[in-house]
Amino acid sequence: MKSNYVISINQLADFSNGSDAKKRRIIKQQKQPNKFMVAWYQLPKARIRKAISTNCDLEPILNGIEELKLRKPEMPRQIANRQVSLEALRRFVNIKLPKLLKDVPNEIIKKVPSKSIIINGVEIIISPDVIYKLKINEKVYIGGVKVHISKNNIFDNQQSRYISSLIYKYLKEVVAEEGEDVLEELCLSIDVFGEKVISTPNNFPKAINDIEFICEEVKSIWNVA
Repeated sequence: MKSNYVISINQLADFSNGSDAKKRRIIKQQKQPNKFMVAWYQLPKARIRKAISTNCDLEPILNGIEELKLRKPEMPRQIANRQVSLEALRRFVNIKLPKLLKDVPNEIIKKVPSKSIIINGVEIIISPDVIYKLKINEKVYIGGVKVHISKNNIFDNQQSRYISSLIYKYLKEVVAEEGEDVLEELCLSIDVFGEKVISTPNNFPKAINDIEFICEEVKSIWNVA
């Protein structure tokens, strides 16, 4: 099922506490995405995904730092990308991830039926950076991670809780198969420059209720933007 209103999970979090002007700008970008926009921070994103996928092994991060040190960019955009990418990887080293991710062998889920869910008529693209499956005491659990890298736009705790709540709901409704449970503490929003990891909150129903109201505002601005 598709919707006329589509927004990515990180943009929804950004929208949630933006000014009126910022909200309109976000909706215009979602309605008419720039197909030629250069993707920033691809190396740190890839290395962070790799690290999380391998029981939080820091070797991919450390190798990425060394690779970036050897690069000699010339264009201003490349110079900025290298500098922020280096800082992102160095900050990630200091982030404390859940012990379960480090201690319990996991299987990475790569194929999913859909990358999005619909809330209050709005399609929210979740597309977690990593989805993992773990076996604990003969029970199978799944969890997922969404990573945010932005030096000038750090998510606050509430925005991060919206993201982890949406990951939980998505995994529960779209990914989890029979006999699999979604583990709240392993549905994670990682803000690299905020150096924080936030899992699904205890007041999950309230978070989803808030998101429903946010989606209503997305639709109202979408229709006039």
